[in-house]
Amino acid sequence: MRRPVLYSFRRCPFAIRARLALAASGLHPGADLELREVALKAKPPELLAASPNAT
Repeated sequence: MRRPVLYSFRRCPFAIRARLALAASGLHPGADLELREVALKAKPPELLAASPNAT
């Protein structure tokens, strides 16, 4: 089974909240999910495929 992927921008308040909620539920990057930090100026094709609006 594949691990879930969280695309994140380091200073995004929504991404920070998502990471806090995941940690509070016992899910941690590396062990339970894959955390991919993205640069907003160069969004990876995988992010755009998962979310065409890149949100």
